[in-house]
Amino acid sequence: MRLKKCDIILPIYNRPNYVRDCINSIIKNLTNCSYNLYLVDDASDSYTHALLEQFKLEYDKISLHHHSTNLGFIRSCNFGVSLGNSTYVLLINSDVIVTPNWLSRLIQCAESDPQIAAVNPLTNYASNLNIPIAPGANFYGMDRLLAQNLSPRYRDVVTGVGFCMLLRRSALEEVGLFDEIYERGYCEDSDLCMKFTTNGYRTVTADNVYVYHQGRASFKGERDTRYLKNRQIFDARWSTEYERQFKEFLQANPLQPSRDLFKVPQQQWDPVQSMRETYHGIRHYWRQRQWLSGTKEVLKGIYKLPQAKRDIVTPEFVAKVTRPDRLRVTYVVPGISISGGIASVIQLVNELILLGVEARIVAPCIQKEEVENWKFFTQPIIFRSELELLKNFPESDIAVATLWTTAPWVAELVKIGRVKVGAYFLQDYEAWFYPESDRKTRSQVKATYNLISHKIVKSDWLAKLLAQDGYQTTKISLGMDLGLFYPRDVSKPSHPVVIAMARPNTPRRGFSHVIQALQIVKEAIPETEIILFGDENLKNCNIPFEFRDEGKITDADKLAELYSTAYVFLDGSNFQGFGRPALEAMACGAACVLTNVGGVTEYAIDRQNCLLVPPKQPESFAKAILELLTNRNLKDSLIESGFKTVKNYCHKREANKTLDYFNQILRKNNLIER
Repeated sequence: MRLKKCDIILPIYNRPNYVRDCINSIIKNLTNCSYNLYLVDDASDSYTHALLEQFKLEYDKISLHHHSTNLGFIRSCNFGVSLGNSTYVLLINSDVIVTPNWLSRLIQCAESDPQIAAVNPLTNYASNLNIPIAPGANFYGMDRLLAQNLSPRYRDVVTGVGFCMLLRRSALEEVGLFDEIYERGYCEDSDLCMKFTTNGYRTVTADNVYVYHQGRASFKGERDTRYLKNRQIFDARWSTEYERQFKEFLQANPLQPSRDLFKVPQQQWDPVQSMRETYHGIRHYWRQRQWLSGTKEVLKGIYKLPQAKRDIVTPEFVAKVTRPDRLRVTYVVPGISISGGIASVIQLVNELILLGVEARIVAPCIQKEEVENWKFFTQPIIFRSELELLKNFPESDIAVATLWTTAPWVAELVKIGRVKVGAYFLQDYEAWFYPESDRKTRSQVKATYNLISHKIVKSDWLAKLLAQDGYQTTKISLGMDLGLFYPRDVSKPSHPVVIAMARPNTPRRGFSHVIQALQIVKEAIPETEIILFGDENLKNCNIPFEFRDEGKITDADKLAELYSTAYVFLDGSNFQGFGRPALEAMACGAACVLTNVGGVTEYAIDRQNCLLVPPKQPESFAKAILELLTNRNLKDSLIESGFKTVKNYCHKREANKTLDYFNQILRKNNLIER
């Protein structure tokens, strides 16, 4: 029997949204390699395990090994290595997405020198090996440029990183596997590579390979203490030798030629973003009452100010990192910060990239500290003014406006020839964002509908409102990542739990009515636990009952866990374009009480998968919540129907339908379909 070239070991513990994309990318991009793929299921939850079983049935090259008790990352890796006997072993984290021919290039690197024991690709997130995704680029474009424009040098690095590490099995047999003293991980990969280098082997980077690594996906609350503990173990063993090798690594600066490929050629002094980042840092520490850290943030901001520069991203630079002969779609957003609408755009852009589109985002600002844990398969381009946007907008087949303030920009870009076709992604009826008394602004919003002929809406409700204004639209329902929002294996408390979105500074969210309703519920069933999320200042709102304040949640995984503990979810919005939070809550197993106005009626059916009540009626909200808390059969029936409902709203389906629509409007305008 012919020996396989490589055993791929994929340890898995939950996060099925990452696992799905990782496995799909491995299978898609290994057509010319001889390999075994071992999935080590380390006591994952029931949803994740079911996904892995499905992969095993679909692909004969996948071998699944399940452990009912948690081994931990290190032991899972070592167990996986023991399963095969191929020449090479590749350990890969489940939050990695690989690129075409990645493994053959890694093996080519290893076979260039028998003393190479460990090979890493370059990536967007990894200590010593990171090259951030360039503005306007995606990770596929980064990989293409490295593969085509560099004669690989296979530079030595001080230590490898375990997120994607190709290992020579014979070297492993000589020095041993990961030391299990590192328990659940951190520093174990550096420790192994120090064993290699001190035994005469090399640890290198394949500087012609680039993969995507989420990285922060595994960084939970215990990160700092676990890292510090393991770092002490590592330093006690390798301090002197590691410092020597690291000093040589810094002096050699081996990755600079690769980094120079993606250096934006133009920069200018601009203190705005630096000041904004400092402000948000100070605000964060102030709210945490960490006065010393806040003072340090001030001093750091003052020090950085004279050197504060920003990139000037030109169309020529973006063209350099764009794959040729691909559909080029650019979404124009008003800013990148925590909001459901922005999250929907980022999710859609990511999925279009996986479908082969050169999709990207441009914006006038980004609040990095809020979105740093989000998945970005492309680096947004930040413009500081409308003039700069019009001057340096990347050449695109389609530009998509995402808020009424961005529609004039897209219309002008089409007019001046920077964009072939404009589209308008309408996520809500934005004229209603403003009070009836503000007729001027409402008229300005509606006037933008006439600027762009191709319009996408999320719901029939929104399509009907636009039709009343005289405009035709195409409905593409919102999609949700069902590998992120699903019922977690958490036990619901014995006491009732009601969770609600509370946003006092957004009038259409019905904050006062939500609070009045919850007060009635609390008085009727005092043991009910109330959980509020959505705003950072709820403690200053004089809420007349005890509640748990989760603030503004930036971690969707945490939000899914909250939904999973809830008996009832309440959204008391006056209206909304679709109602994403309610669909998320349904997906996680919460019974929902919702208002009967807006796009939520796209999927919400009264007494079938939720209870619908009129907006601005707190007594009705409370009555519906109390009915669910006292009628278990009804609650359970709504939950089961909710699970069936959410299956119709997958984000991958949304991306495919969006791509079909883009190709359709290109054909309609007699433009070449890419």
